[in-house]
Amino acid sequence: MRFAGWSAGETEMKSYQKMIDLFEKQNPNIIVKYEVITQMFSENILASYAAGAAPDVFYLDSAWAPTFISKGAVYPIGDKLPKDFVDQFYPFLLEPFKGSDGKLYGVPKDWSVLSLFYNKKLFAQAGVPEPTESWTWQDLFNAAKTIYQKTGKPGLVIHAEFNRWLPYLMSNGAPPPTFNSAADAAYFDNPAVKTALTNFITLFQQGRKEGWIVIPSDVNAGWSGEAFGKELAAMTIEGSWMIPYIADQFPNFKYGSDWDLSLIPQGSSGRATMAYTVALGVNSKTENIDAVIKFLMFIEGPDGQRELVVKMGHTLPSIKSLANDPNLWPSHAKELSNIGKYNIVKVFFYGPKTGDLEGQFNQVLQAAVRGEVSASEALSLLKTKVSQSFKG
Repeated sequence: MRFAGWSAGETEMKSYQKMIDLFEKQNPNIIVKYEVITQMFSENILASYAAGAAPDVFYLDSAWAPTFISKGAVYPIGDKLPKDFVDQFYPFLLEPFKGSDGKLYGVPKDWSVLSLFYNKKLFAQAGVPEPTESWTWQDLFNAAKTIYQKTGKPGLVIHAEFNRWLPYLMSNGAPPPTFNSAADAAYFDNPAVKTALTNFITLFQQGRKEGWIVIPSDVNAGWSGEAFGKELAAMTIEGSWMIPYIADQFPNFKYGSDWDLSLIPQGSSGRATMAYTVALGVNSKTENIDAVIKFLMFIEGPDGQRELVVKMGHTLPSIKSLANDPNLWPSHAKELSNIGKYNIVKVFFYGPKTGDLEGQFNQVLQAAVRGEVSASEALSLLKTKVSQSFKG
């Protein structure tokens, strides 16, 4: 059977290969071919169906699940899985993988949450107190400016991506976005959305011009995790997947002594963060359904998650009982303990065109960050992207 995934770096690939080796040892009659697709993963998987070359099982992101389900590309695995197996998972993580027919088309292999990561050494060098639970967004921006002034290192590195900016929007009164039709383009007419997005774009443009806020490419990094690991910026807002990446790629940059994580700051309407989850989708035309289900239950079940997610520190376990596992990395345990302190935890899922819209939105935000469009022009373009997506 063929298993395809993307990679959050060499760490993830090595971890999955270890699990595949263990599965093959326990199931000598099943050979798993592991394929890593590094760019445009979901688009490439969809294209492989037309060529009759789609893998048997593959990562199915919550943002893309509706597209795969509507095209009949994925198997309703809920029909094959025991009820007690499915009941182990957090219910809110199952929602993105349910079809309009009520069937379950994927079970989350793990999940992640956005947190504020910060470099303790740079904070100390700049004489800035470390983040606390009472921190507001203004506290973050003030710290970022001071650190830049005192150390010459940007205070904050963050991607120009809609899902990374949503915590700021939602904590300042914007409702969680849902786009089910062209009429939902009106989301960007909401006064709280307009105000928060305008403020953030304006602040980003000014901060980038002054040097205290950057996108990864500004410091010659491929993503925020690399920039943070190389200590090129004092703070970033990233997901749980960054933790094993730092441990593997920057082993001398230690959690607890060199860096730590905190809650995302609060805004005028509370505190918000984003949650991300990925299922293992099963090719609806697979000829190896029994082997695939066995592999899926191995990787995603308690024993598999205990090895891959808990012990290897991959991300956060999607099985409820593993939240108290003694092998959970302290950094991941801290993230789980922080979840209840958020007013909003929004799963990365905006509706049936999430994947497409996220890509379209990010093009607009990147242009805004570069100063190519104003905040008001960006809002207008974002509305247009929603309307066009549902008319296409």
